[in-house]
Amino acid sequence: MTNIAIPRVILLAHTKINEAAIAEWMEIQESSTDAETLLTMAGRNCYRSFRRPNEVTRDDADYLQRTLGEQGHWSISEHATATLYFTGVSRAFLAELTRHRHLSFSVESQRFINAGDANIVIPPAIRNANYETKQQFIKDAGEAILNYTDMQYELEALPKKQRNEAARGLLPNCIETRMVVTGNLRAWNEVIHRRTQPDADAEIQEVMRLAARQLHTVSPVIFPQ
Repeated sequence: MTNIAIPRVILLAHTKINEAAIAEWMEIQESSTDAETLLTMAGRNCYRSFRRPNEVTRDDADYLQRTLGEQGHWSISEHATATLYFTGVSRAFLAELTRHRHLSFSVESQRFINAGDANIVIPPAIRNANYETKQQFIKDAGEAILNYTDMQYELEALPKKQRNEAARGLLPNCIETRMVVTGNLRAWNEVIHRRTQPDADAEIQEVMRLAARQLHTVSPVIFPQ
């Protein structure tokens, strides 16, 4: 039986500030997240404006919206990071996401795991097609996985890692791939902005919208809902 994976994005970690250290220089606003506080301090350090002399940008949210949005000074957003765990995404998704060089990846290895019981990810176009088309896709993907397990058996004289690395050539691009990905907030913002455009791959559009919801908790200013 071929199991269908559903995309999921989980926030694993994000920047935590040293409140005592920052409070030595700048008042910490309760309405700001740790990431937003850090970005504000980084920006204000450039001009030694820790005392917030401009009333218009006294609130961190207003300061960041002007600095990032109006002035385009995104360098300060590189000081904060977030780590996301992606499951229910395909090998095709991995190929798309790794084109963004400023992200760091730890990806499930097809050389070490046995993909014979792996899930598949149905592309949005297939998912939205008629029943017969969807069933044909699942059947074809399942047969590819069976061919993989047959090849593992044919190569049983080899060590497991060598069996898997050879047999994985038969796995479909829709095979589920799980990965931990870390990026600074500038990198995540650029990825989400670019990969939610109508001309982007359909799967990555969906998944990046899920990522944006997780990143909203890190910085509502940068990742509004």
